Amino acid sequence: METNIGSILIPTDEDARLENLKKYKILYTKTEPIFDQLAALTATMMNVPIAMINFVDRDKVWTKADQSGHVGLEVGREVSLCSLAILNGSVTVFEDLIRNPCLISNPLIAGESGLRFYAAAAITTNEGFRVGVVCIVDKKPRVFKEEDRKKLELIALMVRREMNKRVGIPEFEIQNA
Repeated sequence: METNIGSILIPTDEDARLENLKKYKILYTKTEPIFDQLAALTATMMNVPIAMINFVDRDKVWTKADQSGHVGLEVGREVSLCSLAILNGSVTVFEDLIRNPCLISNPLIAGESGLRFYAAAAITTNEGFRVGVVCIVDKKPRVFKEEDRKKLELIALMVRREMNKRVGIPEFEIQNA
């Protein structure tokens, strides 16, 4: 369930979600090889030019890693597709963004970036909060298959496991969550 504040859809559990995200001490941190490698693996495995691990903060979506090892990109939450993806319990897919009338005026789609394809699997914490996404992006439309969905979900699970290691959650708790 979500509420609409301005042009941003906000989960009804937003305050708890943000507190849970802070627990992992991952926002606005330096580059880390494991996350860079997971983003690069995602880009290669999914054969896309852009793959990112993004976390959704109160007002911004922040990039922890992308396929080139960059960290720290920030996009306003009101334009980021990742803000929509954390609302979805399953993988979010837009095979051709310009075919969605609600998104056509988004500056990431209509503007210089010219994005056409977006897919994201939510990064869900053990407590059940969707705090970020592993997303793939392209400037051309693509077909997204069930096997692609499974791959993206697997990478999101791997990110979750790395996040859990940061706060000392044993591996057996990760598997059972």
